[in-house]
Formats: sequence, C-alpha cells, structure tokens
Amino acid sequence: MGNTEKLLLAALKQSLHPGEKNMQRIGKPAGTQDMRSLFALARKHAVLSLLFDVYEDDERISMEFQQELQNAAATVARSNYRLLFLTKYITQVLQKEGICPILLKGAATASCYPVPELRKSGDVDILIPEEGQFRRAVELLKSEGFAECGEQFALHHIELKNAEGISVEIHRILAEPFESKRMNLYLEQLLPSYEEHVVVNESWGVTFYQPTDAYHAFYLVIHMLQHFLRAGFGLKFLCDWTVFWNRKVEEDEKETFRRLVRESKTEGFVIVLTEACVKYLGLKRENVKFLLGGIKEHKESKLAASVERGVFSWQGYDLNKLTEDFMEEVFAAGEFGHETQQRMVAMRGTGITAYAREFHHQMHLNYPHAGKVFLFWPLLWALTLARFLYNNRTVRKVRGRDILKEAGRRSRLIDRMKLF
Repeated sequence: MGNTEKLLLAALKQSLHPGEKNMQRIGKPAGTQDMRSLFALARKHAVLSLLFDVYEDDERISMEFQQELQNAAATVARSNYRLLFLTKYITQVLQKEGICPILLKGAATASCYPVPELRKSGDVDILIPEEGQFRRAVELLKSEGFAECGEQFALHHIELKNAEGISVEIHRILAEPFESKRMNLYLEQLLPSYEEHVVVNESWGVTFYQPTDAYHAFYLVIHMLQHFLRAGFGLKFLCDWTVFWNRKVEEDEKETFRRLVRESKTEGFVIVLTEACVKYLGLKRENVKFLLGGIKEHKESKLAASVERGVFSWQGYDLNKLTEDFMEEVFAAGEFGHETQQRMVAMRGTGITAYAREFHHQMHLNYPHAGKVFLFWPLLWALTLARFLYNNRTVRKVRGRDILKEAGRRSRLIDRMKLF
C-alpha cells in the first residue's frame, strides 16, 4: 500500500468519524502532484465527495483543490436529492396500488453517514419479491412515463429510466444467480423474509421503506460479494459497512444477521471485510465483536511482537495477511472493478475444475432459458466461448490468457474465505 492509499484511508476515516475525540489531524500531501494523485484515487472509488468535510477550509490546501472538492460535494448532493425525491415518488405510486417497494442501498444506506448527502449514489434500487406484484410494479411505472430499457443486462432486475434518464432497477431477487446452486436456492427462499422485515425511514424528511438492520446488512454483503466475484469493488462499499456498524444496532438484529451469514456460508467474506474496516477505516471492534467470534488472537508469537494487537487467524489463515491481500484487491478494482480490462470474474476454488464450473455458469447467465435444456449445452458452450474471445479481442482488447491468469490469482484469495 503506497502513501496515496494510506492518506486516502486516513482521510476517509476522519470523514466517517467527524465527532471522534483525539482523532489525529491527517497529513497533507507533499505537493500538488500528490494532491492530484489523492483526488484521482478518490474519484476512482467514488468517495471524493466524502473528503469535502475533511479538507474544507483547511489552510494547508490550495483554493484550487478546495473548489474541486466543493464542486464534487455539490454535484453528489444534487444528484442524491434527485434520487431521493424520485424514490419518494415511486413509493407513493406503488403504495397507492397496494405494493410495498423496499429500497435497497441508496438513501437507506446513506442515512447511516454523518452527512448522508455526501455518499454517492447512481440510481434507485427497489426490491419487490412477489412475482405478481413485481410485474404490476413495472407496468405501473411504465404507465407513469418510465421507459423499459431495450436491452436488459441482468436477470435479477428490470431497468427502467425516467424522462431525465435516471435508472430505476426493480429487483425480483436480491442478486444475479451465483455459480453456487445452494446459494441461489437460499436467496430465493429468503425473499419472503424481506417482505416481512420492513421498516419506515423518515430520516431524510420523506417516507420510504427499507429492510430492517439485519436484512439491510445482509443485502450489503450479497451486493458486495456479487461485485467481488465479478470484477471487484472499491472503497465506497467499505465505507458503507463501517458507518452501518458504527451506529447502534439492536442485539436481536445482530443475532439475526449472524444467522443469515452462517446459513449462507459467507462468514469468511464477512470476517475479512469487517476486519479491513476495523483496521483501516475506524470500525469499532467492540461493535462487531459478535461477527468476529471465529477468529483467534495469537499474542505469544514472534510476529505478534511487531503487530499492535497481536496476530489474528481464521480457519488457519493469517487474518492480517488475508486482510492486506483483500485491500490490495479493493484498491486495484476501483468503484466497480473496471480499472483494468483483464478483471472479469473470480472463482470459488482453483484448478481446471473451477474454470470449467465458472465457464458453465457464464453460459447459463448468457442463455438463461436455452440453458435449461441440457441437450443445448454443447452449442451454448461454443457460443459462450465465441462471445468471450470476440469481446476480449474487439471490446476489451486484451488477451484471454491474461483474463484467465488474473481470475486464477483472485480466486486464490477467495478460496481462503471458504465461501458457500
């Protein structure tokens, strides 16, 4: 981790905890170029607006950079209020027809931040688990002037756009199908619980509905995991996780969340991302102690002498090293993993079997209906391979060999998390 990465983490830590006593004042980059590097990195991770309160009126920072921060913060705030009132409008339209729209992320997650307006959002995500109501909701919004996008790139939601071109994703399920059938079945069976565990959020001065804390947190996990297994995700998601758990969460909600993590077999992923937030972004360990019960602290070791809180392990792996590797992945990914063209997917497991399993999974994602007929599989495999090779050469302009090599490297990290 370089100086720019360390400085950005320190700045974000201060932004997420503005009222903390004894918070050390963060250092200033050595020069203009260093400041540009900091801002460029923050933009890649969609967290530049969060630095506004950190550097605002800081006499050590030039007016040029302060103005850039002010512009970034104002742009994000304006966008967030557009999305907020669009969420309010959608809620009213659907609720009038007896449909309860459950807001995922967006203003629901932003309300956990010290300054909610500064958390960048790009669209509105609404969950409607019951299939009949899902179809009705889509048609109702279309009758209200929303246009269904001609090409739908996801299986778990339908994307609509309003007259301003703002995307609204109506989710029928929580996430795109995973490679694990067991996980997909679990998420499908969990959907009725999302209908049963809804609360009203009025913290923004408008009314919308969101999942209770346990189910809110679990959706954040599934959303992060979905991106992580594809091209990756950046620091904004870790900021979400930090502010979510640094607030008061009732004990019964914690216990429910712990059960969801245990049942879904995502414990390793949750432990690593939580430890990263504790170590780098100021998530209070006492708040998440209930999540970290599976780790062991080794106080008596040569390595522990050089580590402030000893050496932690999970399932026999050095958790400090695992967390460092995880953060390296986060920094390499950027906001949604699109910083390098060779980043596409990571796999559960390693070796030729893992590659074959992931290739078969991609075939099902590309051809969800035809893929149900196993007699078509040889043809669909050929078509999937042809698409893969064509996109690499024509669109991404990268060698398939490099993509497979990168997937294998990332998969070794995932293998240590023992997912699903």
